[in-house]
Amino acid sequence: MNCDRLAPWYRWIEYAGFGRALERRREAFLSEMSDARRVLALGDGDGRALAALLAAAPHACVDYIDVSPRMLELARARAGTKHVAYCKDDARTAPLPVAEYDLIVTHFFLDCFDETDLEPLIARLARAATPQARWLISEFRGNGWLVRSLYLFFRITAGLRTRRLVNHHPLLERHGFRLTLREDAWRGLLASELWMSDAIKSPNV
Repeated sequence: MNCDRLAPWYRWIEYAGFGRALERRREAFLSEMSDARRVLALGDGDGRALAALLAAAPHACVDYIDVSPRMLELARARAGTKHVAYCKDDARTAPLPVAEYDLIVTHFFLDCFDETDLEPLIARLARAATPQARWLISEFRGNGWLVRSLYLFFRITAGLRTRRLVNHHPLLERHGFRLTLREDAWRGLLASELWMSDAIKSPNV
């Protein structure tokens, strides 16, 4: 999905539809991330979430990947380049180091892929994670009329191919991660999740 056409108005479209609810989902659990050092952020939009992450984890170095050049420009203008390497690429095929990142960030990103693409994508991201990695996710939930309308909108404006949400939970579990924290909002339509590698001993949800 390429959001170039939407980039100049993306923030305002989001506010019109959801107020700051999506921002709050992206910023959930950031207080837990202050010790992050190597971060992979994928399809993270116009840089608002990136700026918040850098403020919460000031010593982190971030690899920021997006297919949209205009979104990358907005993110670079908002968050700067001091601790961020920006890359225009497709997360499904972008070269990634092995066991490099102690934090992976995918906000409203995994819901852009169907079953065919999502499993190999999660597998390659898991290989890029360190044994002590954490994974921040925010997503929509369910396949009601609002979610279906959003999929239609992004299919028309940004070329989104998938038509429904795929449950990423069993895929992350299969590749060595466990859900440790979750917050729901908008009567369960929105969720923020913190996943941790099985190598990290932590209480279950």
